[in-house]
Amino acid sequence: MQNLLETLNNIAPLLIIGSLAIFMTVEKYLPYFEHGMGRGRQRWHNVGMIAIAFVVNAVVGGLIALPVVWSEANNFGLLHRLLGQGPLAIILGIFLIDLTNYALHVTMHKVPALWRIHRVHHADTEMDASSSLRLHPFELLLQMGVQALFLPLMGVSMASFIFYFVLALPWFVLNHSNMKFPAWFERWGSLLMSTPDWHRVHHSSYQPETDSHYGCVFSVWDRLFGTTSKLAVVERIQFGLNNFREPGEQTVWKLLKMPFRK
Repeated sequence: MQNLLETLNNIAPLLIIGSLAIFMTVEKYLPYFEHGMGRGRQRWHNVGMIAIAFVVNAVVGGLIALPVVWSEANNFGLLHRLLGQGPLAIILGIFLIDLTNYALHVTMHKVPALWRIHRVHHADTEMDASSSLRLHPFELLLQMGVQALFLPLMGVSMASFIFYFVLALPWFVLNHSNMKFPAWFERWGSLLMSTPDWHRVHHSSYQPETDSHYGCVFSVWDRLFGTTSKLAVVERIQFGLNNFREPGEQTVWKLLKMPFRK
């Protein structure tokens, strides 16, 4: 198990890069939605934000693991006390990480100061794979801080942590991609997972839809806590935020400054 975890942890960056490369290539030739003329340039601005996120993660990302490793070594936290470190605890840990991300996601939409940071992700006026990990560095740091605080309290193991992110990061690329998936995949897959059409509703410029479908990997939290929305006709959704549609609003520099702008 330890060798498997080390291997998965080591290949995680390659999974992200590989997922971006595959989906950005496929959606270019087989797009679901036809993009505007400037989308090619915007994709590179998005990639620039992803590159900054990679640097931030490389510098401070390892700090998240320290409290998780400590809690595991000291049998600290809810799951460690109740279930130990067996398969059931690992599976529940994966869901608890996603529940933590769901709660933070809702909070970022409800707290104005945090929304100013999170809107960098929502301001993209067209969706594709490059939208997936387009996060402001402050949002990434906030996510890391919340995980470092709450995951040890819940007794989430390193196995859950690694398995979750090996699943989650490529999935984020998939469910933002500009690709049409089979109806059966969307219908049945969305019962558990945040599938592309399920997540596209969350990127609508219509606020009641924006403030719904918060699930990061799993859709079950939206169903459980009543944050689902009547599924819109996906082809009619207008993506992005109305305050940030002018040409030049989506450069890397403007995205970095967006939390500080009215």
